[in-house]
Amino acid sequence: MRQLPRTPLANLPTPILPLERLSRRFGVEIFVKRDDLTGLLESGNKVRKLEFLVGEALSQGADTLITCGTLQSNCCRAVAAVAARLGLRAILALKGDKPASYDGNLLLSKLLGADVVYCAPEEFARIEGVLAGLSDAVRGRGGRPYVIPESGATELGAIGYLECAHEIAGQWRQGAPAFDTLVITAFSGGSQAGLLMGRQLAGLSAEVVGVPIAHPAAQVRNYVGATIARAAARFGLAVEPPKAVHLLDGYQGKGRGASRKEELDTLIQLAREEGIVLDPVYTGKAFLGFLDHLARDPREFGSRVCFLHTGGIFSLFPFRDSLSRLLDGDPLVES
Repeated sequence: MRQLPRTPLANLPTPILPLERLSRRFGVEIFVKRDDLTGLLESGNKVRKLEFLVGEALSQGADTLITCGTLQSNCCRAVAAVAARLGLRAILALKGDKPASYDGNLLLSKLLGADVVYCAPEEFARIEGVLAGLSDAVRGRGGRPYVIPESGATELGAIGYLECAHEIAGQWRQGAPAFDTLVITAFSGGSQAGLLMGRQLAGLSAEVVGVPIAHPAAQVRNYVGATIARAAARFGLAVEPPKAVHLLDGYQGKGRGASRKEELDTLIQLAREEGIVLDPVYTGKAFLGFLDHLARDPREFGSRVCFLHTGGIFSLFPFRDSLSRLLDGDPLVES
């Protein structure tokens, strides 16, 4: 692979830690790779992608990062944090109306100085045109924009998780436990695509399993294969799309906009059992699916399995009302 511009942003390598009580409960060795510790404001999987996306932006002389997402987008918050850190401007096109008060990721994005454009659903359905218009406006003021698609979901962004696979292989060589399966949350599938490419190039033996949390499994599967094919062509990688993309389907719930009681219960249980906090929208759904499969067959993923924690803790706070009711033992009324 040709050398790609890369801007160091993440605290790497992230640790691989045992989940001891969960392991005893299921009778298999369960670990977590803490990609929620890639940074504080940059926490989560997006910053691995941004190392390459922002690297390209800087190599092109960009002074403004433009991206899009929901009001509580982890990627938008990470872009805002990185922009502030590097002295760049950030513009975020967010789906939804301006709230009466800021919370979670949106609060942090505003605190970090990002300019926010609120988009009605019909506008967000044409988000490429919105981003193009924002780029034109930046150029009109003499600026140099760089557009990051939603969630950093491109073949370049996926390289961040190709490098994560190399990181895991290096940790194995240094004595970290070699696991049979690596389970990861899948929104678009870009991180899973990167891991699958890295699996081939780094010689990892672990199966890579994704848990779709919003889109249908077929859509995620197609995106993973297409991303690997585009990366191979663009970067000269000796990789091929896998014949099968392993997904645990059926855990999308209400998508990114809401969480159900069983997802919040999973989040609470893990926090109390292992001292690790998931988020309600992404990792909470994925971990529920992971535990559900372990409950049916503890050996489904082999004798050692690792869950890759992709962050998202700031998304916890907008769910304070639902979580408060559950923590106080009150029934949760779901809409």
